[in-house]
Amino acid sequence: MRNSSEILVLRLKPKASRLWLPTIALLLVSFSLSFVADQFSPADYEIALMAGGLVAILFWAFPMLNYLGSYLELTDQRIVYRSGFLGFRKKQLPLAELSSLEIQKPGVLGGQEISILSVDGSELVIRGYAKTKYLAAEIEALAKATI
Repeated sequence: MRNSSEILVLRLKPKASRLWLPTIALLLVSFSLSFVADQFSPADYEIALMAGGLVAILFWAFPMLNYLGSYLELTDQRIVYRSGFLGFRKKQLPLAELSSLEIQKPGVLGGQEISILSVDGSELVIRGYAKTKYLAAEIEALAKATI
């Protein structure tokens, strides 16, 4: 929750391209269940339907809840990074405690990530967002303004 004196600069959601594989998994489950609907007896199809529902929950619903619960909020005083299933992991870093900021490319398919070090030595790694160079420049400009 923001203080009343804080001004929200930007609020970002992760890239929606993370949802391609879960959506493909949901489509595969749906098409396979519709394909076997006439080939199984009603009792066997009920078991297949329960298994398909379990696969859909594991491979589509959980990643979707993970995506919906994640965001990055940049105010004029701090960075709030919320991630994980339903956003249970929440990290906050006041901009006045920012020590260094670095953009890294960890792997071939990983995309860019922003590594932020604070004065006390803790690290905040932000990954999965579009326009990381613009985001890093915005964070750096706000950090300089607060000092």
